[in-house]
Amino acid sequence: MDTSKKNQACPYLEPKCADIDCDCPKYLAYVDAKDEKVVAEIMAEKGFDQSLPAWDLMYTMQKSFAGSLHKIDGLTKEEVDYWVDKYLVCIDDEMREVREHLNLYGDHQVETEEQQAELRKEVIDIIHFVMDLFIVGGASASEVKHKYAARYLNGRQLPADVDLIAVAYEHQRDGVLTYLDAVGQTDDITMVKALCRLADACGAVRQQISWKHWKKPNPTIDKDKLHDAFALVFHEFITLCVLTMNDQADVRNIYVQKNIENICRQRHGY
Repeated sequence: MDTSKKNQACPYLEPKCADIDCDCPKYLAYVDAKDEKVVAEIMAEKGFDQSLPAWDLMYTMQKSFAGSLHKIDGLTKEEVDYWVDKYLVCIDDEMREVREHLNLYGDHQVETEEQQAELRKEVIDIIHFVMDLFIVGGASASEVKHKYAARYLNGRQLPADVDLIAVAYEHQRDGVLTYLDAVGQTDDITMVKALCRLADACGAVRQQISWKHWKKPNPTIDKDKLHDAFALVFHEFITLCVLTMNDQADVRNIYVQKNIENICRQRHGY
């Protein structure tokens, strides 16, 4: 393969890549994930049912991926503390990567569709770790749906076949757009505020675990309060989606594509 041509097409180029004549796992996975045959084979091999509502499909896919990397079921209290804290760090790092796409310091601008597409991918990277957070915290897809409905939909019961992604996106979209019209702020300022709200929601999750090494740990975790905090996190993530995605379908489609890419990365030795 012509490495120079490969590098021009690779979205993961780093300064060090210029002197490395290789096809790294990230690049190989990126190519594989664009191959419809590879995607279909992986979906079939893993038994992922694409007819499921987006939220249920995404949660199933993420649970499969997380379970391939570490223990996710029957976690002890100490293990929950450990993994919840780890995934909060991951979410924070992904939020930093989103900020890198914003013109906060006047040094660049997100203008092209290609750049906008990369921003959407960075936002979707957050949900990977958000779902990991929910999984290690012992919340099922239906539990998250129930907690969200209890807090934001006046306790309305959502049938099993109703997609939480679609419901939340539609519920929050009008409020976000109304806010933008009222304040007339730039997208970047609004994005930063949305990221801050997500960070605060993550802080509410951290309050439910023992993470301070200088303090005697609590003997138990209040799972009900923990899962209430998960609803906060999900709500703030959906706000980011409303601000960046073309529509609710983007959330599902971009996630599935990136999850397949992550599976391919592992297979290539990432």
